[in-house]
Amino acid sequence: MRWPHGGPGVLLVHGFTGRPEDLAPLGEALGQRGYNVYAPCLAGHGETWRELRASRAEDWRRSAELALLELVEEGQGGGVAVCGLSMGGMLAVDLAAHFPVRALALINPAAGVRQRAASLAPLLWPVIPSIRLREGDNLDRLPLRSVAELLRCTREALSHAPAVRAPSLVLQSEFDPMVRPAASKALFERLGSRKKEFESLALHEHVPKEQAPLFAERIVGFLDSVFGVSA
Repeated sequence: MRWPHGGPGVLLVHGFTGRPEDLAPLGEALGQRGYNVYAPCLAGHGETWRELRASRAEDWRRSAELALLELVEEGQGGGVAVCGLSMGGMLAVDLAAHFPVRALALINPAAGVRQRAASLAPLLWPVIPSIRLREGDNLDRLPLRSVAELLRCTREALSHAPAVRAPSLVLQSEFDPMVRPAASKALFERLGSRKKEFESLALHEHVPKEQAPLFAERIVGFLDSVFGVSA
């Protein structure tokens, strides 16, 4: 999804099993402020669980990296910021550790999932290829190998977090049903940014829906301050 404008570039990275549409409210808010916004679909996502199973953490990372480089090549407005939701937040950390991005914003980063059974995925996936998901999820089944790849993605991003230098904002739902807020705070502490802010929101949503305008307001304000965008 694109919101093309002449201002600074902003890359939006969706989460595990998610879609770019999950970040559409944020993209629209940033577009209204004149930012040049790109929300790509990560490799293996947006279609079937079998396509997700065939992709790996490096494929997801490469999708985000190519999108970032595309924004950089467009060269509008003096730099690019990266915003990530859940697993996309971990990919955003990895990008910020390896590229000179202007700012980093994370929404409920998947630094530590609540489901302890997820830690068994690396052992279980050769025996149990997938599990059924509840009705209403983006996919009808979840490949356990992909969960193992998610854990690998998280470990690698955590190891690279100290190399991040860009101003950073971490927004965490206090009652997030998917990730542990304490893990997000630990990730925040590991970030090497001199200027960084952690905000705990008294919310229950993991993927912002009803409260999407609140998340968008916080991130737009943060990026405006970094890029010097005036009201």
